[in-house]
Amino acid sequence: MNIYDDILEPTVVSHSLTGHFTTTDHKELLLLKTNILSVFKCDNKSLSLSNEFKFEGKITDMVLISPHKDLETTIALDYLLICSGIGKFSIIKFDPVKNKLETISLHYYENKFKDMSLMALANKSQLRIDSNNKCVLLFNNDNMAILPILINQDEEEEEYDEDISIDGPTEKKIKLSDDRITGSSAILKAKTLDSDIQNVIDIQFLNNFTKPTICVVYQPKLTWVGNTQLNPLPTKLTIINLNFKTTDSKTLIDPTVIAKLDGLDWGYHSLVPTFNGSLLIGDNQIAYIDNTGAIQNVILLNSFADKSWKRTKLIDNSNLEIMFNKLTFKHCWVPPVTEINKSNKSDIYGNSSEEIDRNSNNNEVLLLMDEDVNLYYVQLEFEGRLLTKFNILNLPIVNDIFINNHEPTCISRVDSINNNATMDLFIGFKTGDSLVVKLNNIKSAVTTRDEHVVENEEKSNSYLEDEDEDEDMDDLYSDDGDDTKKDDKTVHGDDSKTDKHETVQVVKPFDIEVLANFKNVGPITSMCFGKVSSIEKNIKGLVNPNQNEYSLVTTSGNGTGSHLTAVQFSVQPSIELALRFISVTQIWNLKFKNKDKFLITTDSTKAKSDIYEIDNNFALHKGGRLRRDAATVYISMFGEGKRIVQVTTNHLYLFDTTFRRLTTIKFDYEVVHVSVMDPYILVTVSRGDINVFEFDTKSKKKLFRVELPDILKEMVITSGLILKSNMCNEFFANMEDPDEEQMLFTFVTADNQIICFIKEHNNRIFQLNGVAELNEELYISTYMLPDEVVPDPSIKQIMLNKLGKNNKEEFLTILTFGGEIYQYKKSSTKHSRFYKNSSRNSLSITGAPDNAYAKGVSQIERIMHYIPDYNGFSVIFITGTVPYIIIKEDYSISRVLKFANIPLVSMTPWGTQSIMCVDDIKNARVYTLDIDNVSYENKLPLKKIEINTTLDNYMTLTNITYHEKSETFILSYSKQIEFIAKGEDNEKITIGAIDNVPHARAFKSGILLINPKTWNVIDQIEFDDDTMVNDVKTMLIQLDSKTKRKIEYVVVGLTNITSEDVPASGSFYLYDIITVVPEPGKPDTGFKLKQFFKEDVKSAVTKVCDISGRFVISQSQKLMVRDAQEDNSVVPVAFLDVPLYVTDIKSFSNLLIVGDAMQGFQFVGFDAEPYRMITLGKSITNIETMSLEFLVNNGDLHFLVSDRDDILHILKYAPDEPNSLSGQRLIHCSSFNMYSTNTCMIMAPKNDEFDEKINNSKQDQTFQALGAQTDGSIFKVIPLKEDAYRKLYFVQQQLCDKEASLGGLNVRMERQDNDYLEITHNVRPMLDANIIRKYTMLPIVRRKNMAKKLGRNAHFDLWREMIDLEFSLRTLSQ
Repeated sequence: MNIYDDILEPTVVSHSLTGHFTTTDHKELLLLKTNILSVFKCDNKSLSLSNEFKFEGKITDMVLISPHKDLETTIALDYLLICSGIGKFSIIKFDPVKNKLETISLHYYENKFKDMSLMALANKSQLRIDSNNKCVLLFNNDNMAILPILINQDEEEEEYDEDISIDGPTEKKIKLSDDRITGSSAILKAKTLDSDIQNVIDIQFLNNFTKPTICVVYQPKLTWVGNTQLNPLPTKLTIINLNFKTTDSKTLIDPTVIAKLDGLDWGYHSLVPTFNGSLLIGDNQIAYIDNTGAIQNVILLNSFADKSWKRTKLIDNSNLEIMFNKLTFKHCWVPPVTEINKSNKSDIYGNSSEEIDRNSNNNEVLLLMDEDVNLYYVQLEFEGRLLTKFNILNLPIVNDIFINNHEPTCISRVDSINNNATMDLFIGFKTGDSLVVKLNNIKSAVTTRDEHVVENEEKSNSYLEDEDEDEDMDDLYSDDGDDTKKDDKTVHGDDSKTDKHETVQVVKPFDIEVLANFKNVGPITSMCFGKVSSIEKNIKGLVNPNQNEYSLVTTSGNGTGSHLTAVQFSVQPSIELALRFISVTQIWNLKFKNKDKFLITTDSTKAKSDIYEIDNNFALHKGGRLRRDAATVYISMFGEGKRIVQVTTNHLYLFDTTFRRLTTIKFDYEVVHVSVMDPYILVTVSRGDINVFEFDTKSKKKLFRVELPDILKEMVITSGLILKSNMCNEFFANMEDPDEEQMLFTFVTADNQIICFIKEHNNRIFQLNGVAELNEELYISTYMLPDEVVPDPSIKQIMLNKLGKNNKEEFLTILTFGGEIYQYKKSSTKHSRFYKNSSRNSLSITGAPDNAYAKGVSQIERIMHYIPDYNGFSVIFITGTVPYIIIKEDYSISRVLKFANIPLVSMTPWGTQSIMCVDDIKNARVYTLDIDNVSYENKLPLKKIEINTTLDNYMTLTNITYHEKSETFILSYSKQIEFIAKGEDNEKITIGAIDNVPHARAFKSGILLINPKTWNVIDQIEFDDDTMVNDVKTMLIQLDSKTKRKIEYVVVGLTNITSEDVPASGSFYLYDIITVVPEPGKPDTGFKLKQFFKEDVKSAVTKVCDISGRFVISQSQKLMVRDAQEDNSVVPVAFLDVPLYVTDIKSFSNLLIVGDAMQGFQFVGFDAEPYRMITLGKSITNIETMSLEFLVNNGDLHFLVSDRDDILHILKYAPDEPNSLSGQRLIHCSSFNMYSTNTCMIMAPKNDEFDEKINNSKQDQTFQALGAQTDGSIFKVIPLKEDAYRKLYFVQQQLCDKEASLGGLNVRMERQDNDYLEITHNVRPMLDANIIRKYTMLPIVRRKNMAKKLGRNAHFDLWREMIDLEFSLRTLSQ
């Protein structure tokens, strides 16, 4: 009984597209992060997020279908086709009226593919779309599904289809349905198209054909480098024209083979279509094949390319040493301008035909990017169909903007400029931030390139002369990485020439400008808990506001882009100033001419107010007639900064800037709420009445009462707000500018209605329909008084304002009396409508209705404060016992984040970009938002910590652990070096070695000691070449069995990486972190690593772990438990044989779980009297274990295991179960599909929000597991009690059955459909909190109706369970 929840959402962008998905007004960029689809508005200046959708399933591919004609509306929006699972896709379309995604059709082929195939299907199918958008093809190995797109069929073809006969000439004509988007699918084997096709490598649709035409690359006999002598040229290529015969019931394919090509190299793996042909990409060469199937030219890319192939012209660029891996290379093809259909008077980028004619000389552009993010330009020039120039050129980029990036995932052009020489590209990466870059003058790499022949001696002399003449040419680079420079141009050597002469290439470099970057923390390889924000005990003389808080620190990325990421469980602000007050409950800051002048404080418990002079060291100001003997409800500047208004519990005072009293107004009832916006003051009193006053701009000494609509006398008002908005403009016919904002007096009534009116209202007021029920869509209408009003106030406060940084968007934010936060986004097309993105579930749960979470709102009142400029961001703060901040980054949706780790009672703006806050013990601090390498785009704040520098590049950070005593982090790193084959005697092997070709890479590892105060490396230990640090852990190791004294040591496990015929070996080290005298000027260098033990073993050391004061080392197929002695020696005390290869070990008390790479895992117990290891149980199935962890819940012991197929398994040790053979067979409870690959897990105590005794008790403590994944996401799995599981399971079932899923995805299938479904005890499957959280976003009526089916108090209980899940990690900040 467990539940899965996301802590961080994916950050790796896997796919990108451009088109018109939600609007035709501008071009849009669609980005996919595993299961999150983001839609960005593109213009020539910036990107801005317009919509975001979260699917309940992993999306493996997507394409846009651009309709030539729209059958339903006049707006020709693109359809989006998303592929999920092994063989299924959905066609969806955006509904601009409802602001939702509409599922057009579902297509499921997996079962058909399985029936047709004798082999196991690939984990991912490939999706292709015809360039004319006439059909879609999905293929998996040799299985294909072809789906015709009817809306894009030409009229001639449709008429022809009406007359065709499927089965013979006697069949009647069948007319196609007019309202269908697609026809029937054709499912077939590749052999159906041509009998020779087998073992398909790639399929692509070719351009410049009127009918869909595909090019198939295949190998009838599979070949790899080891058997190329038996089958040297196995690859074949066939071009096939697909002739559809489509009716309402079926689609038949009548293929026509246009061309065949055989005898191709075994290394070809990908096709890239161009305008009149295609590029066949291989590991070692690139071939150009035209649309007739003729191979015209081949470029040799590296030293391993086959130079003996004589069928066509070979271009030898092997000195470039390029290698394109099938999985990691990406391309971007931009069509030539001549491809534009001039009859439409505009091109695909919206340019006029006149512009097209002027730029008709532009050719197509093809860019390739390899695994190491080198960018290549493929030169393609033709005379007719004859390829006259074919070459690949390394673009010499001056600025190293890609230095921290690795493995591109997608490339898309985002600009709308009709110029192929300059373009904006979006590039996604697995490692490093995804970027939008501007490529300036691409073709300069071709036009400025020149070749000439020089003698070697002459060449060397010219280099010396150039260096003497100009020593500042440091910004020019050669394509082959040579640092030699000449005449501001890069020089390339040609190894094909003689020793005396050499051909050199000269090219002028160009730079790339970064326009935008999207934060990425993936892939995450390891993680640990440690102090980051709470490392300083006191700041500015007061307690650190993030005191006692632990962060989750991860190693992220590969290569130079590898870094640390601190996942902070609350926002860590920078503190500029700290003050102590004796008596204060609220504060205000009065600014004179945009300068902080007076600080006003009030104490509502003592009914007093004070005023302090800010620029006089906060001295008490004694002048003026400010009301000091009453509690101030509100005070602010007024009258264009020349007046001050003070509202107490029963009075309103108007002062000048010297606090000379000008006007006094008395109220009969207590004032509860005030809103001020020049020139109006809105006051709400406890009886439910409102008063609106207007400032007399002539005398500037009086306030006039504004006449209110008569209908307000029948209402009970709970709060009021003055705001500027255009949401009611469509009801005013005489407005010149419909987008102009006007002043609105807005109120919340006791029956939870939001009403508003303008000053010249004529007794006409408006209401926001649907807000009382929290419907998904709200809209403005004229207010009609209901027949019966039932006062049941739940809405406490509302705000309508813009949030964001550079691209601000308008949101309606609602705070309830229960502490919940709801947010609606204003429609960009219709100002009177607001939408709640229920499918996104982006807002954190902060409270609960029906007093289900009284603890969160009872002690300190929750109040929203809008801060228009908080270090560049427009944000909303919510005070309370647990304060929150609502913040929105430019490229993300708005987030609700916990702010610091102390209560906030009151706050006020301070300075230009800061705030002053008062905590519950009357301490005041001035906070500024930390934006230095900190991102607020995800569900938690992420702080990027760079360890690699230009001087010290440690490359990939592989493992991290935290040393509690010294409060430091220990990292292991691994950097690549050149591999040198050595024998057992450590001598270099020369037989078979080739010196003039690229060699394999080896590794050199080490460990670093990091001080989190400065994140500097304060100590480093580097190991020998050909070593890999597999694991690093800190452990409390027992030295004395009598006193049970334990010391925290660092244990490091290494493996020696040598040639394949040398037996594996390794070693392990023990280090102590000792205190030393810091270096002068470096106070953070007070610790050092001290080695006190090392042992070499004749096997690879893969994992280390602690157990009962001792430590376990995995040595090949054995586990060895070792005991440390007081004399710094280590002795083995117990061992255990393991099947094959240990991938992970975890301990809990004296229990171990040991994961194997091929044969599941074992549950082992350790006994110290006598020393022995006892196998308690084993998994039945042979799970290919990646990582594992314990799940402990009130004595129940479960195990969480992830495998290589991205499946999360729950197993249980249950000796009382009859089928467990007294516990020897672990019960397989459930299997849960993940959307990414898990790399590591860690255990953490679970917080019980409603039972403090459990949190303080170690016996009944519940533990949860956290896991990190390659796409940058982090999840948690939480054990549940029986009653909680039953309630949440019911909600999940109801939501799956009653609520439509985005894209029509089957939620249960996406999570539970796998090979283990039939063998697991799936009566109680793992729950998915991402689905259950939708319950909190439902309208109130639907929410309560669902809860009624569970019982009388089920609504109350469900909210408490969700609060408990949301706050499960708060043990890390207590």
